[in-house]
Amino acid sequence: MYLYILTVMKFGNNIYKLCFWSTCSKLIWSVLFLYCINAKAQESTKSTAIIEYNKGIEYYNNKNYEMAVSSYSRSIELDPTYVKSFYNRGNCRITQKDYIGALKDFEQSIKLDPQFAKAYLFKGYTQLLMEDFKSCISTLTEAIIKDPSLTKAYINRGTAYMKSGSPEMAIDDFTKAIKGGDQSYVTYLNRGICKIKKEDYQGALADLNMAGDLKPDQFVTATEKSKIYLKLNKWQEAISEITNVIKKNPSDADLYHNRGYSKLMLEDLNGAYLDFSICLQMNPDHISASKNKAITSFRLGKFVDAVTDYTNLLKTDGKNADLYANRGTCYLEIKEYEKALEDFSYAIELKSDFAEAYFNRANTYTKLLDTKKACKDIKESVKLGYAPAQAHVNNLCN
Repeated sequence: MYLYILTVMKFGNNIYKLCFWSTCSKLIWSVLFLYCINAKAQESTKSTAIIEYNKGIEYYNNKNYEMAVSSYSRSIELDPTYVKSFYNRGNCRITQKDYIGALKDFEQSIKLDPQFAKAYLFKGYTQLLMEDFKSCISTLTEAIIKDPSLTKAYINRGTAYMKSGSPEMAIDDFTKAIKGGDQSYVTYLNRGICKIKKEDYQGALADLNMAGDLKPDQFVTATEKSKIYLKLNKWQEAISEITNVIKKNPSDADLYHNRGYSKLMLEDLNGAYLDFSICLQMNPDHISASKNKAITSFRLGKFVDAVTDYTNLLKTDGKNADLYANRGTCYLEIKEYEKALEDFSYAIELKSDFAEAYFNRANTYTKLLDTKKACKDIKESVKLGYAPAQAHVNNLCN
């Protein structure tokens, strides 16, 4: 005959009913006791893990990211299944620019909870920061499938499309984010930049104006608007935008070049000359500024300056026939005929059908009183179809 015994045990908030037969009571009692003790220990461990997790949040809010990572790590050691600790540690690691570590944390979050849409969102964001655009797009697509309301997923995927050369796809994502309620500066700015690439200049201006209204202190918006005005040949508007940008960002050499070019197109030669000079002071290797300053110097009659500009250009482009011909023209203006002759001859050597160079060398020969060679060159220029030469051929060759 067996004796049935019922025992009730309480551990913390849990009540355990233990029943056993007297003949094996010692063994069963020992097993159940150990089970209850282990359950109590696990409960205690999870409570400690949550405490460490909350410490991590406090450290993160105080921008003490190193201590936050330590707290989340201790939480994970205590409870390796605690998804939130992996997720939050990943966000800390993004702030620390430990992108590989962050990626591993978000991947573990997803492994523990495959439906955790925000873990996909931040995994994709990490891949965006790592410039792994293909993986980023794939991950964020998964985030959107799991939670279509994640506007940040559209923004980040749009940025990945933009940076990987797919402006049309990017525009679509930025538009979805805006329709979803994300009326942010970055969203309008990036959509505007993508519209520039698609040559939708009016649409781009509308987006950039929206971005400018949201953050008037950001000079990037005005910079992008100035690029549109340059493409549309709206020189005065470009000058206005660039001037505003220079007030906030006076150390960008390109801004002075672009404003100088706009002034050159408006025949403000002195203003253009000044801007090109400032640009070259900041960046002596700015090729476009050197070329445009040389042109401006010549048109202002600053031929010595123009010679210097073309000489600097030839240091990096020594086989450019046009540069030699242009410098030769400057030498001709300042009556350094031998140097002009040398430059025109070398230009013709580099480009045998250079009609204008033949014409200018003929002019140089006349200055040197060598009419025979002048006649030969002017005829060659006529033969090559240079119209101005036709008016002078009879005078030189008769």
